[in-house]
Amino acid sequence: MKIALITSGLPRFTQDFIDLMHKVTGFSDTADFYICMWKTEWATIDDQARQKIERILLPNYRLAKIKIVDEPPYELPPHTFNLAPPHPENTTWWYKRIFAQFTGLAMAYDLIDQDYDAVIKFRVDGSIMNPLDVRSLNIDQHPLIFPSNNGAGFDFCPLSDLFFVGTPDAMKFYCDLSKEFKELVPAADPTWGDSDIVDGTWTWGTEHLIGYYMRKYNFPIAYGDFQVTLNTQGRSKYTDRHPHHRIVVDPTEI
Repeated sequence: MKIALITSGLPRFTQDFIDLMHKVTGFSDTADFYICMWKTEWATIDDQARQKIERILLPNYRLAKIKIVDEPPYELPPHTFNLAPPHPENTTWWYKRIFAQFTGLAMAYDLIDQDYDAVIKFRVDGSIMNPLDVRSLNIDQHPLIFPSNNGAGFDFCPLSDLFFVGTPDAMKFYCDLSKEFKELVPAADPTWGDSDIVDGTWTWGTEHLIGYYMRKYNFPIAYGDFQVTLNTQGRSKYTDRHPHHRIVVDPTEI
C-alpha cells in the first residue's frame, strides 16, 4: 500500500512526530511526506527546512516535497460589528488561524505529484496511541476515516482532525473546503462576527466547519479503531495555545 502524509502550518515539531513514524505501518517501501509550512525563523527557504526534517526521518520515510511560504492573507466575511485586529483568542485571531489551517493543508495536498492508495493528514506535534496498520482500514468503503476519540463540533458529526486517513479523492474533497471557507463560516454560525469574544457557543470552529461541509455535500465519514494524541511530552515553542504545557526541544534542531 502506497501512502502519502500531508501537513502544514507552523513548525511545531516535537518527539510526537518521531513516535508517529514508528506507529504508522503497513505501507510498501517508503511513505512520502508533503509539507507546506509558514516562513519563520525555523526556516525561510525550502532547503533549510528539508535539511532539518530529513535528519530525523526514519529510514522508511521520505520527504517528497517541502515548501516554505508566507502565511496566506485572509479576508473576513461581511459583518456588522467592528471586529478588532487579530489578538490571541479574539474573533479575528481565530478566523485567521483556522483559515490558514485549511488553506495550508490544501497547499500541502497540491504538492502531491504521483498516485497513492491513501493519504494521511497529521500534525507534527501529534501521534496515535497504538500502532496502525493502514492496510486494515477499509477506505474503499469508508473514504474518510477519523479517530475514535477527541471528537468535537456538531452533535451530528463529532470528530477530531488531528489525524485521519482517506483516499486521495476524499482528501482532495476535504482540502477543497478551503475554497469555501469565507462562505462556510457565516453559514455554520450566522452570529460569528457579532462580537470580538469567542465563547463556548460558537459553531464555526474547525470541527464545526468540517461537519457542516460534510453534511452540505452529504459526504460520509467513518471512525477508525485508532486514537490520537497531542503534545504528550510538551509543546513546541511555536504553539501559541495550551500555556500549561511545558515547551520541549524541537527534535529537528538537536
